[in-house]
Amino acid sequence: MSQPYCAASPTRSCWSCDNDRARSFWIKLDPAGRPIQQKPLGLLAELTHRCPLGCPYCSNPLALDPREGELDTATWSRVFREAAELGVLQLHLSGGEPGARRDLIDIAAGAHAAGLYTNLITSAVGITESVLAGLVQAGLDHVQISIQDSDAQSADRIAGYAGAFARKRALAAAVVGHKLPLTVNAVVHCTNIDRIGDMVDLPSIRSQISGRIPQLSMPSAAPHG
Repeated sequence: MSQPYCAASPTRSCWSCDNDRARSFWIKLDPAGRPIQQKPLGLLAELTHRCPLGCPYCSNPLALDPREGELDTATWSRVFREAAELGVLQLHLSGGEPGARRDLIDIAAGAHAAGLYTNLITSAVGITESVLAGLVQAGLDHVQISIQDSDAQSADRIAGYAGAFARKRALAAAVVGHKLPLTVNAVVHCTNIDRIGDMVDLPSIRSQISGRIPQLSMPSAAPHG
């Protein structure tokens, strides 16, 4: 089990250490004992560290990169093309909150042009109806919304943002209105574990999606948003 912080890459949950152990476990060898070079299938693009929420378990680095240190649109488009050439099929646009990027629609268009199946991982705060419509027009394939709890008051308190849960419900309805696949991501912890059944069922959002059941992910290392 990794220490809470790592001197080499200080984060609230040290994915770097965990990934090193996972990599050594999953590397495949050929009959001669040489590592087999495998093509990557997915790319996680952290577009920004900016986020309107303040979730205490967030895995954003402790030292956040400023806005001026973010890659620009053209660079991301080049990264997507190069990733596709390497064999990447799926792209996950993450952060921070991707909606903080004013060029998010152009970034999504660059991903679509590269032939990547593109998933937006969002807190819902910052993704307005007009932005969502632009993303759909740009070729976005899928949306994943993070929630903090099934109870609105608790969810807003954990996120540190009044009205966040209502924004998530509204975006869920809008996503389905555009006929995009929708999944829900939640982190289970001591504050919300008593409502884990409600989070799995999630009636406050499921009622928005015409009877289709969103998937619930419960990672041990918390994602952003």
